[in-house]
Amino acid sequence: MPFITDDAGTQGSCNHQLEFSYGNDFDNTHRCTNNTVELAPVYTFGVVERIDVVIGYPFVFINEFEDSSISRISGFSDVGVEVKWRFLEHDKWALAIKPGFSLPTGNSALGLGNGKLGYSGFLISTMTFGKLAINTNAGYIRNENLHGDAKDIWHASAGFDFAATEILHFAFNGGAEKNPDVQSDTPSAFGLVGLYYFLSDDNELAFGYKCGLTEVECDHSFIVGLTLRF
Repeated sequence: MPFITDDAGTQGSCNHQLEFSYGNDFDNTHRCTNNTVELAPVYTFGVVERIDVVIGYPFVFINEFEDSSISRISGFSDVGVEVKWRFLEHDKWALAIKPGFSLPTGNSALGLGNGKLGYSGFLISTMTFGKLAINTNAGYIRNENLHGDAKDIWHASAGFDFAATEILHFAFNGGAEKNPDVQSDTPSAFGLVGLYYFLSDDNELAFGYKCGLTEVECDHSFIVGLTLRF
């Protein structure tokens, strides 16, 4: 799905999921344009009915155009590993926690990783009202890094998933988190609209557009995603 906000659902015992997402970000400032493309495969395995292990390993292309100069960087970023546990479920409401850590596998000198081991923890809720599902996330990220960025990052977001038909869903998502730039107190805030279409019971194709609601967030992002379950 084209969501930033996760839902409390899990894959179920011994089930697998592969997600492939393509994100193209554009950020324009005076005399400078930054373009970042991220290919982010994510593999999820259902250990038991209510516990998933999630592994992500993004590949990043960074292009910076300033006056007549062009800077290009590409490579794999840091590996992320998370465990989601749906610990409470009652009627139309579910709660999950998702602790995780990031391994410093990317080249931090090129801006492709943090250079240090980091960790995070999220509380996830999902409420379902007929065709509408509401997902909320609240989290903390320990952003250990070699770049002088802030190390304590909070995150809060909410997503709305509306089933227009059995195979077509519309997504609306918004959120904010602490700006890692220690020189700024302005949070990074975003808004996202998108849709996803069920190609079959186990396969989805998603499209989304994300815009920055504050100056520190990327101006425009276009997202395409494919989800395969088996």
